[in-house]
Amino acid sequence: MKDTTNENHLDFVGDNLAINFINTRRMVEGQLTDTLQSDSDVKAWLRRLEVPVTTGSLPFSDGVLLKRTRQLREIALAAVQDRKSGKKPSLAALNRFLADAPSHAVLTTDDTRNIRVTRVYGKETVEAFLAPVAEAVADLLADGDFNFVRHCEGNACVMWFYDRTKGHRRRWCTSTGCGNRAKVAAFRARASKI
Repeated sequence: MKDTTNENHLDFVGDNLAINFINTRRMVEGQLTDTLQSDSDVKAWLRRLEVPVTTGSLPFSDGVLLKRTRQLREIALAAVQDRKSGKKPSLAALNRFLADAPSHAVLTTDDTRNIRVTRVYGKETVEAFLAPVAEAVADLLADGDFNFVRHCEGNACVMWFYDRTKGHRRRWCTSTGCGNRAKVAAFRARASKI
C-alpha cells in the first residue's frame, strides 16, 4: 500500500474548504489522480479537514457516498470555473444538494466558557452527510472574491487555490511543487542562453 502521508498536505493548499474539495482530483507523479477511491477515503478526507463526520457505519449502501461525493465535486468544479470565467454558473444541482441536507444550530461551550454556534447535520442521506462541503461551495460562489480564486500556473496542474497572501501574487498551488518546477525551468532556460 502506498504511503500518502506526504500527499495529504495537498489537501490544504486551496486555503478554502470548497477549493480543497475540488483539489481532491490532482496530478500525482504526472498522472491525473482521484484521491477519493472509497467511502473510507471520503470520510478520512473530511476528518483531515475537520469536517464533522460520523465514525460509525453509514445508513446507505457501500459506494454511494463516493459516487455522490464525486458528483458534488464535478458540480463544484463546473460552478467555480464558470464563476471564474465570468459566466453564470448553473446552481440547480448544488441547490438540490443543499435542499436535501437538513441541519440545525447547536450552542456549545469550551473550557473557558466561550460560547460557539455549531451546525449539526443529519446523516441519514448522502446529501446531509456532505452538507458542510456543499455549503462551503455555496459560500464560495456567493461570497468569494473571484479575483483571488486562481488556477495554478504549473504546467498541467489542475489545482485551484484562494490567494490569501498579503500581496495577492500567489501563482502556484505550492511553492515547493509547481513553483519550484517553474523556477528550475526558468533557470535552465536562462542558463541555456548563456
